[in-house]
Amino acid sequence: MLFDLHLHSRYSVDALSKPETIIKKCKKHKWGFSLTDHDNMNAYTKGKVKEKAKKAGVLLVPGEEIKVIENGKCNGEVIAYFLQEEIKPTSFGKILDEVKSQDALLSCPHPFDWPRKNFKDFPKKLKHFTAMEVFNARAYYMGLNDNALDFYETKAKGKVAPLATSDAHTPEEVGNGLTEIKATTLEGVRRELKKGKTIPEPMDTAKVWHHFQTQMARRHWMKER
Repeated sequence: MLFDLHLHSRYSVDALSKPETIIKKCKKHKWGFSLTDHDNMNAYTKGKVKEKAKKAGVLLVPGEEIKVIENGKCNGEVIAYFLQEEIKPTSFGKILDEVKSQDALLSCPHPFDWPRKNFKDFPKKLKHFTAMEVFNARAYYMGLNDNALDFYETKAKGKVAPLATSDAHTPEEVGNGLTEIKATTLEGVRRELKKGKTIPEPMDTAKVWHHFQTQMARRHWMKER
């Protein structure tokens, strides 16, 4: 089964996709997904995305993208999967404690994409992660993904699961990065991630227009869809 494990909805300040739109597209293509909004799980608590995905027969992995704050400054972002409650931006140590207490799994998004809040301490914190992105469709240039793939091949292979994700902020981006996982249940996904048995499948890259729409969304100059 194919999964897009890094997606944003209108509950992220810089995204335009309605959760229902994401579910509809994933249902059409028979993809699973993880909705990983920035620093909140409002799509789950307010938007009832879990219930809507279940009704549509689409497999949803609960998630969140969380800012890491060290000494009052953002030190990057991490993604937690299988969360039950949101985690507010805080230090990596506190995020890790929360992840463990919720029996969640930690992934590193766009690990070397320095223009986009990459988690700078990822290489030395590798042992705490279950997965990492080796392809993120929103990388400003593909050399940043090449750096992630090279790190995986030389330093992380066999230690973490490699992922390809869309990091979609608009409906048309959903599915730009997919990961093959031999699972059709949440527990199956968890098991295969922990084993590192995933196959990243880069599909397409975001266009300049998609990044522009992100800025428009921040200013509420475009309608969600």
